[in-house]
Amino acid sequence: MAANKTLDPSTCTSASEAFKHPLPQVRQFHRSLTVELDEKNARLRTLVGGSYRQLLGTAETILQMREDIEHVEEKLGRVGKGCGRGVIGGKASGLAKLNAGGRGGKKGEDLAWAAKVKVLEMCAVVVGKLLRKGGGVEGGNKSGKGKILVLAAKVLVLSRLLAKSVGDTAGKRSAEDQESVAELKKKLGTLRRKLLRAIEKTAEKVDGDRDDLIQALSAHSLATSSGAKDVIRHFLHIRGEAMALAFDDEEQESDNPGVVRALELYTRTLLDVQALVPRRLSEALASLKTKPLLKDDSIRNLEGLRLDVCDKWFGDEILFFTPYIRHDDLEGSQAVEMLKGWAKRASEVMLEGLAKSLGQMADFKTVVAIRTRILEIWIQEGGKAKGFDPSILLNGLRKAVNDRMVSLIESRVSKLHLVATEVEGTLGVWREGVTDHQESLWDSSLLEMDISNGASLFKQNILARTHGRTDAVSRVFRGYQTWRHLVDEISAVIAQLKKQRWDDDLEDIEDDLAVESRNALLSTEDPKMLQEHLDTSLEEAYQVLNEKISALLTTYEDSEQIGQMSVYLLRVIRDLRTELPTNISLQSFGLPLVEPLHQRLASEVSAKPVQIFSKSCTRKKVPGRALWEGNPELPVQPSPGTFKLLHSLALAMAKAGGDLWSPAAVAGLKRNLRKTVAAKWGEVLNAKAEVNGTTNGEVSTDGQEAVDGKEKSATLEVAAEKNDDVLIQTLFDVLLLQSAFEVQGADADELVKFGEIVDGKIELDSVAKKRVFSAAKEYWKRTALLFGLLA
Repeated sequence: MAANKTLDPSTCTSASEAFKHPLPQVRQFHRSLTVELDEKNARLRTLVGGSYRQLLGTAETILQMREDIEHVEEKLGRVGKGCGRGVIGGKASGLAKLNAGGRGGKKGEDLAWAAKVKVLEMCAVVVGKLLRKGGGVEGGNKSGKGKILVLAAKVLVLSRLLAKSVGDTAGKRSAEDQESVAELKKKLGTLRRKLLRAIEKTAEKVDGDRDDLIQALSAHSLATSSGAKDVIRHFLHIRGEAMALAFDDEEQESDNPGVVRALELYTRTLLDVQALVPRRLSEALASLKTKPLLKDDSIRNLEGLRLDVCDKWFGDEILFFTPYIRHDDLEGSQAVEMLKGWAKRASEVMLEGLAKSLGQMADFKTVVAIRTRILEIWIQEGGKAKGFDPSILLNGLRKAVNDRMVSLIESRVSKLHLVATEVEGTLGVWREGVTDHQESLWDSSLLEMDISNGASLFKQNILARTHGRTDAVSRVFRGYQTWRHLVDEISAVIAQLKKQRWDDDLEDIEDDLAVESRNALLSTEDPKMLQEHLDTSLEEAYQVLNEKISALLTTYEDSEQIGQMSVYLLRVIRDLRTELPTNISLQSFGLPLVEPLHQRLASEVSAKPVQIFSKSCTRKKVPGRALWEGNPELPVQPSPGTFKLLHSLALAMAKAGGDLWSPAAVAGLKRNLRKTVAAKWGEVLNAKAEVNGTTNGEVSTDGQEAVDGKEKSATLEVAAEKNDDVLIQTLFDVLLLQSAFEVQGADADELVKFGEIVDGKIELDSVAKKRVFSAAKEYWKRTALLFGLLA
């Protein structure tokens, strides 16, 4: 039992005592000691780290205290120097002389001059500081920018009074004094222009506080001694110039173009003038003349002027000067008339600038984005101005934007002519075997292509080779796809315009009928007009392209490469038609050109096989006559020439490209073959008939009698028998080709008529003829798949 008790480390005083216990308890004892040791090490590290940080903080505090002591010692040294006996004595004697001189006499004039010039100099410094920092006044007070401008204007008014005062007495002073006064006046003139420019910048802001605007206009009134009427006129002039400059700014921000800023200036100006006149501006101007200028606490608190010391030398004219400003010279009717006149001129500038800015935009989405922004601004703000019909400017904005969008639609759609230009250029430099070179689907180079990332290049090449897209065709198709992307982008944007809604803010109360009318105008009529114009432009562009391709086909009709050119044009038209817009009127594009192109393709493909076949038609005996079957014996397979014709046609069609042989193309080829094969066979048959007729009726030239009747009769019977075999084989071949070249509407064409002629010359009973007909059809059913595209 004692061996199972847990060993208490505190009871062990030595290693030998611990090892008296069993090994498991010794191991437990070891683990307990290790854990306790780790805990003590962690606590020790924490204590050392905390002490180290505290030590570093103490060191930093000591360094900071040393710096503070140095600053204090430096300041105390300066104070000690200023409190010396000599310094105090000099100040006391100067004060005594000043009091002894009084305000009269020569010394009084000098002191007055010095005080005015000193304050004049400080006025320039203070105004510069106010304009430069834009709000920091001495004493730690903070104020708005508008109040700072008013304060700067008041200081400039004081400087103007002081400059006039010292200017009147400058003639009695030295040349150096006169020059310094002139220099001060120039400096103050420069500061006055800076102040006016700062006022203009504040007045141009559309996102600022209206109180700042009132203060800025008050500062302008102080600086120029203008009344309320002149101030409003100047304000409208500033906003008008700002609108014009907004359109001329070439470095406009992409998120705030000039047209948007100009419209914001226009709408905000209407609202600002109606808010300022007649009450708020008049009250602000009247408050400027409630007390003398030097009694204004805002000026007296400017410590740099030292008015508490120097103002006693200014004289009553300056001390009791009160600004005189006409604050009641603008009536409500005059303000309305001024605002309406300005609004008319500004709207004209705005629409002209808008049209000019839009004319520089080539991206349809950008124009639509501008349309959205300016309409939102006008709908939200334009209706708030009293006495103005917002629909007038709204229609003007719509017209300018719609005209530009229509122009962009025409420009983009007209780019379809580049497809015709590419086709014309390809035909103009056509090189046989180069321009029409098409890589095989089984070319080994296809296996060497990169198949990573989905094998996109590999798949594109497979599709290109399967559809016969040579480099020439691919160039046209890529250009067309780029153009289609631009047109699809327009269609997508027009669809978005239909979904836009133009409701006012919920806080605004507006007639529901007006809102519905505006929505119908902007979200229904405008998109409808654009869509109709897009459809019309597309119809015209595709018609022009169709006419251009037709003209090119006529131009190169007599060319030796017209066959390959026709193949090229067929593929171009096919690829263009695969990505036609959804307009119903465009679905017939290229179809009038397809039939003549198919005819040229059929002529190109069938020319050589038909020529070889026509030579085999001149046979006088039937090859493979021993293979005839039945009783009577009749052919069950075509002649070698006919089989070669079908086989060579299949090869020629495959060589031209399997992508070309649509049902319409195959039907056109078969019609062409039915006509040409029947014509070639008919010529040979007529030639044989003429030759047979001449041979049967010829007379010996030496006057000797011909062979006896028996020999002649036997010879004629053998010839007739061979001729019948040829005609029977010919009938089988004709029937086989009728099945192979079967098309709709071929019931009475040349090949059928030729078969009837051959049938009429054969002396077979109806059962035998029926066997020939059945054998020909059965042979085509069994072997049709051998001839690939032809079947």
